[in-house]
Amino acid sequence: MTARVLVVDDIAANVKLLEAKLRAEYFEVFTAMNGLDALESVETHTPDIILLDVMMPEMDGIEVCKRIKAGSQTQHIPIVMVTALDTPEDRVKGLEAGADDFLTKPVNDLALFCRVRSLLRLKMITDELRTRGDANPGPDGIDPLNSDKLDYPGKILIVDDSEEAHQTLMLDALDGIHDVVIARDPQQALFEAAENPYDLIIVSLNLASFDGLRLCSQIRSLERTRQIPLLILIHEQQNEQLMRALDMGVNDYLVCPVDRNELVARVKSQIRRWRHTQQLRHSVRQSIELAVTDSLTG
Repeated sequence: MTARVLVVDDIAANVKLLEAKLRAEYFEVFTAMNGLDALESVETHTPDIILLDVMMPEMDGIEVCKRIKAGSQTQHIPIVMVTALDTPEDRVKGLEAGADDFLTKPVNDLALFCRVRSLLRLKMITDELRTRGDANPGPDGIDPLNSDKLDYPGKILIVDDSEEAHQTLMLDALDGIHDVVIARDPQQALFEAAENPYDLIIVSLNLASFDGLRLCSQIRSLERTRQIPLLILIHEQQNEQLMRALDMGVNDYLVCPVDRNELVARVKSQIRRWRHTQQLRHSVRQSIELAVTDSLTG
């Protein structure tokens, strides 16, 4: 999978290093040395993904991210913050600005390419739906990705058979905002996800009775659950499992111990993107029906 990548950093050595790594994997790379150049390059080159430094003079990465995500033609471009800052507060600030993920400097090559390809797959789906919708214009009414109208309470399935403190924390953080269901039996959870409409599934990779990666694979294999956003819970040293999870289509992850604010921000981001994609799919189906159905006779 190849794509157009925009690398934004005010340090030339960092830009050249990322550029060399990406070109070696046959990505088409554009670069920018500051926020204003980045915004101009987005308009000129229409990248498929942006690797954006946070700490830059004049206009930092957070402000650049906000401006890109505020544009109707650019809000769908995935943005990965590349930064030396790695506290939960920094991640929450970036997520609230619209960032899709974070990579910590120095960037691990495996994490870089796995995350880039994972986000590109999601963007390809969105782009395809948007293209079909444009080709078959139907009723208006699709909320933009950054619309507050997408933030109403959702239904979340948490699959976790442990008694660890993060489970209580998640319930306390999400229960007043969303409808949360806890499933301790992984196989029962798969049945539950297939039979009921969920906006997000959270799976612990440290299940005592089942392989968490296999459960994620089964969720992605079933027609009814294939598109539902998947967020996994991992421990800091589980890098290999994380890369495999992202490669099989997991949307996002949280490192234990879970930070309450980061959890709420990532859940909000995933549910908002899911609802926007659902609206696009509905619009495409409706447009096709209108195109082949006579309005008088039905």
